[in-house]
Amino acid sequence: MERRGSLGANMKAGSQNEECSFREVDSLMKTVELTIHIPTFVLGLGLNLLAICSFVSFLRNRREEYRVTSIYMINLAVFDLLLVLSLPFKMAPAQPSSFCTMVECLYFVSMYGSVFTITFISFDRYVSIGYPLWVRRVRSPRNVLLVCGSIWALVWTCAIPIHKFHGEGPNSTCFHNMSDGAWGAQAIVPLELFGFLLPMATVCFCSFHSIQKLDRSAVRRAPIIRSIAASLAVFVASFLPVHLCIFLQFLVRNGFVQDCSIKQGISFALQLALCLANINCCLDVFCYYFISKEFRAGITILHQPS
Repeated sequence: MERRGSLGANMKAGSQNEECSFREVDSLMKTVELTIHIPTFVLGLGLNLLAICSFVSFLRNRREEYRVTSIYMINLAVFDLLLVLSLPFKMAPAQPSSFCTMVECLYFVSMYGSVFTITFISFDRYVSIGYPLWVRRVRSPRNVLLVCGSIWALVWTCAIPIHKFHGEGPNSTCFHNMSDGAWGAQAIVPLELFGFLLPMATVCFCSFHSIQKLDRSAVRRAPIIRSIAASLAVFVASFLPVHLCIFLQFLVRNGFVQDCSIKQGISFALQLALCLANINCCLDVFCYYFISKEFRAGITILHQPS
């Protein structure tokens, strides 16, 4: 998929044919991509490098909960940085298929690496708030490193089939011309279910219950509530539209949608949603800000009564 990766990578909403042309949609999106991707690249590069440096400094803190949270934040920032570095290639002219496959894998990995990292951050906070005594025994930098390493292994493993999805052609460009196999049920159903729906359900459940519990308890919880709310808002705004559009594109590519104007509209919506989803690498800075604010204020979940 296109992060956002290679499944959405054929941003041309359906197979082009004599009856339904997507030239106008693609031409318009080239302008939109330049308008969005250039500032996203500049801001995303600077903000994520700054975030990594900032949280690396917290790793030296003797308080274990600071180090644990910092590892999660660094992992998220690295995934966002990978996305930023893939953006110039989305706008590049024709490239060899093998090179495009590598870039598309990078994009896929960064998108779903972010999805799973945010999911584990939400779950970590949920259990830290609801079960603080149990968490003290299992929450450690070593265990969090194992979680982050597992996320990297999972997303890279899932990215392996991407080389089968990239179409061949003399004018092929990266993130375009994906084969029909990329839009088959065997690819899209697991992507939608395990790559988004289950993570979103987890993030929403953990976030709402964490906010509810914090809101009923004590003082000095406002920064934590804002942090959780910001993370939830960024997650939904970044990933819900693009996965809805991927599903609609799946219907187009499998013949469920026949009207040309609807196909063109879905094509534009998919490309725009993917384009806007890339801004996630900048929006995550709000999560970094609230976490850093908690650290500097000396607020930690595990050292407050639940």
